[in-house]
Formats: sequence, C-alpha cells, structure tokens
Amino acid sequence: MDASDEWLLALTGGGCATRDELDRATMLRGRFAPLRTAIGHAAAMLPPDGGSWRSQAADRYAERLHELRSGALAAVGLLDQAVVELDERIRRMGDEIAAYKQAERDVRAAEEARRAADLAEQARMLRVADERRGAA
Repeated sequence: MDASDEWLLALTGGGCATRDELDRATMLRGRFAPLRTAIGHAAAMLPPDGGSWRSQAADRYAERLHELRSGALAAVGLLDQAVVELDERIRRMGDEIAAYKQAERDVRAAEEARRAADLAEQARMLRVADERRGAA
C-alpha cells in the first residue's frame, strides 16, 4: 500500500471511492497551497545560519532560529510531497469512479440487450404460433 492509499483510507474510512470522497480530497488538496505558502513565508522571515554572534546567548538564539527555519523548510518539503501523493490518489480515485460508472453502464447495456433478445424471442414464438394456427 502506498502513501496515497493511506490518504484514501483516512478519507473514506476504508471503503470504495465515491464522488463525495473525491470532492473532499480535492477540497483538502486546495488547503495545502495556502498552508505551504504560510510556512514558506515564515521560513523566509527567519534568518539563515549566520555564523557566530557577539555572545554565547546570541549564538544559541541564532542556532534555535536556524533550527526553526530548517524545520519550517522541511515542513514545506513534506507538504510538497503530500500534495504529489494526494494528487496521485485523487487521480486514482477519479479513475476508480469512472471504472465503476463504466461497469454500471455495461451492466445496464447487458440487461437491455437481454431484454431485447427476450422480446425478439417472444415475437418469434408468437409468429411461429400464428403460422401454425394459419396452417391448421
């Protein structure tokens, strides 16, 4: 099971994909961009590793800021990865729904063909019966 399947299980409760679940996944996908932007802006406001400062306390403060910036940038990377995986799962959910709808159409077409064949057979049997009555 890949990571995008885990997203599906979380979104669907383990069931088959539905149109509502696909819409929810797409809506969730839309929330990633603003979150990524906000975290990216926060990371941009934090200074990069600037070397040493005037005091040990300032150096520790700078290290913590650098760690915070690194963590924010790592979060951006994880969000980017999650978006790619969610996009793939959304595509696969759409494919699954399309396949299900096609299967439904195929079943309806087969039922319709069966009904048409039954009607044709009934019509043939009526013609045969009429021909026998006419011959007798």
